[in-house]
Amino acid sequence: MSTYALSMDGTHLAIAYADRYMLLERPEEQSSVPNWNYRLVSVGSEATMADELITSLYCLSIYVPQGLAKQGNHRGQSLCVAVGYSSGYFRIFSLYGHLLTTHRLHSQPLIRIRLRVPLQTSDSNCGQERAVWHASMNENSDYGVTDDVEEMCLTYADGTIVSIDGQSLYLALRLCLNEAASAESDEPIFQYKKWAFDLNMPLVSDAVSYGPVLYRDPLLSLAKASLTSSHLLSDATARFIVAPQHGDAAFGVFMTNEDAAMSYSAVDIAGKVAAKVTGAVLNIAKSYFWRSSPQPSSRVSETNRHNIAGSEDPGTMVPCSFAIRDNPRKVLDISLAPVPYNLAALTDSLGRVSLFDLESCEVVHMLKGLRGSQCAWLEMDSRRGSDGVRDDSDGASRDCCRLFIVVYAGRRGTVEIFELGSLERPVASVSVGLGWKLVQCPTQPLGGSLVVGTAGRTRRATAPSLASCMLFSENGQEASIQLVI
Repeated sequence: MSTYALSMDGTHLAIAYADRYMLLERPEEQSSVPNWNYRLVSVGSEATMADELITSLYCLSIYVPQGLAKQGNHRGQSLCVAVGYSSGYFRIFSLYGHLLTTHRLHSQPLIRIRLRVPLQTSDSNCGQERAVWHASMNENSDYGVTDDVEEMCLTYADGTIVSIDGQSLYLALRLCLNEAASAESDEPIFQYKKWAFDLNMPLVSDAVSYGPVLYRDPLLSLAKASLTSSHLLSDATARFIVAPQHGDAAFGVFMTNEDAAMSYSAVDIAGKVAAKVTGAVLNIAKSYFWRSSPQPSSRVSETNRHNIAGSEDPGTMVPCSFAIRDNPRKVLDISLAPVPYNLAALTDSLGRVSLFDLESCEVVHMLKGLRGSQCAWLEMDSRRGSDGVRDDSDGASRDCCRLFIVVYAGRRGTVEIFELGSLERPVASVSVGLGWKLVQCPTQPLGGSLVVGTAGRTRRATAPSLASCMLFSENGQEASIQLVI
């Protein structure tokens, strides 16, 4: 079975089979052709262990400031391919297949790679993004908005999640792509946290991190009792959904208000000043990533380069806040909605798609009769169509954005599209046949949530793209999903 990944705008497609992947590009002159052809850009492997297979792919766009954008950067972004292997290795390749970095942060197969971008930033023009959609939010709440950071989440087969700090990874990859390191230098390192869960089960189908509680009562820490069943529901600094393959739980929600130990603390300073995105930052980061003097915290020896991070370290244990027990139902896949909505679509073994509210921790709707289903998200700005880009400087643009959930029912061979708010019946349904793979396009580049600008006039580096998705079949066919309403 092949593994697929799409770039933000759908112009690049990564396909992996066995121990190799290939990156394909759709030429710009074919952008309006319904059945376009792709051209080969690069091929990568770098498998170093016997029977090492590719188990996950992610097309990682990296934000490039306008003044530093080079020829070949698309829309101020540089594209990389993040690859996960059955051996636990995590490798990132450049657009043309050059290996940028490789780490073995855990010894189990790496089954999912995701980029999670925070909802709120310190951007003075991003206040509209603090409005979230969920059933229990009080619009007049005086709760404080918690801090969140950009992170790349690696999910392993035993449920372990490694959360890589987005700013340190952004700096590391920017330095690699700009060839800042000399031939004698050690490869760049980044900050990360490692989380483990008390599952009592050896394998998971999926697991995802969705960050801290967005709105926190500033007086909660002074209260001696909580009205909720778990104090962590309203004071959590890290939250996860985990879907075990065995046992009587369909899925569990894990929360903690304790911070995990951060590895590679030598890049703390570089990470904190990364938001300025200037040449001076690159010089500072270089001095922390590639120190000429031997210091254990920032240099990695050749023999321990990939294991000093502690691939055998079990990670920080996170307690289970609650679990949904509905044996024999098992959640198979977790698909997070674009960040303003705080929703997740959970597909399960009984042919149901559950819409889960991440803030209230409630199943707000359930679609039934969709066995073998795959889910993705589609956004449409009613003023610009489903392939536009949000203009967050216009507060009203959020009101014009419509969210849809796309469900491919694999057993029936149909694609059904439901609009959020009217989920009783699909707004569109079409038969496409069996054997398709539904692939979600990312909506944000790495570094896109950084704050740029001068004092008094700051803004988010890039606005999120509208969520989109495509269908691919094993025989080479593809289908774009668009709505005209």
